[in-house]
Amino acid sequence: AAALTYWEGAARLIASCATSSKIVVEKSTVPVKTAEAISKVLTRNCTDPNVQFEILSNPEFLAEGTAIADLEKPDRVLIGGQETESGRKAVATLKWVYEHWIPSERVLT
Repeated sequence: AAALTYWEGAARLIASCATSSKIVVEKSTVPVKTAEAISKVLTRNCTDPNVQFEILSNPEFLAEGTAIADLEKPDRVLIGGQETESGRKAVATLKWVYEHWIPSERVLT
């Protein structure tokens, strides 16, 4: 079972410190609907109503023993987010980061 207390604690910390809108990227393999749960924790624990959060799913593609090589030259990178204007903008932002070292055709959204 996934250790869900860790992401919940991280989400509470992010929410308590956020003074501007944030893109939060979940990297781990987590149960379905975790992004929804993260969003709820962030929203409920952020005191600034002007701060918005976009949660992206970006499963890890690193294997033990080959993590650096996998990071430098992955066969593909997956990015998922909400099908909203702000969600698509967040996905495009993370894709832009990866495209600094990974060919665009390997970054799947």
